[in-house]
Amino acid sequence: MKTLKTLSVSLLLATALLSPVVVSAKKTHVVNFNETPVKTICLKHPAAADVNKFFSEITMLTFEVFKPGTKEDVANIISSLKNTAGIESVTEGNLTGDYQAITISLKSAKNKAWFTAQFKKAGLNTIRINNNPIVEVDKM
Repeated sequence: MKTLKTLSVSLLLATALLSPVVVSAKKTHVVNFNETPVKTICLKHPAAADVNKFFSEITMLTFEVFKPGTKEDVANIISSLKNTAGIESVTEGNLTGDYQAITISLKSAKNKAWFTAQFKKAGLNTIRINNNPIVEVDKM
């Protein structure tokens, strides 16, 4: 009888110890720690899920640039955008942590290809739209 009790207690303890190992083996998490490149456009707008439609309908765009650099770099980005035909005004917004806000006002609606060309001309080569991964401006 004593052997039976010892055997049942050891079996109970063995199953109690093995079950967290089996459960944890099923729940694996993959964590990706990619750094955001400097001068990345961060665009947060619910309508931006359909990029083609979004860029073809807007006449005012507010976005943030992640780590744009020094004041001179921000001034170069803004002057590059201001010197473009079709842009009515470019306004520098607040600097919040590492994010510099910029607002572009257009004379008329443009398409995605036009925005891509202007962003590349200003030195903004990567973009993050909402919670999507960061991609090159050409591939948005």
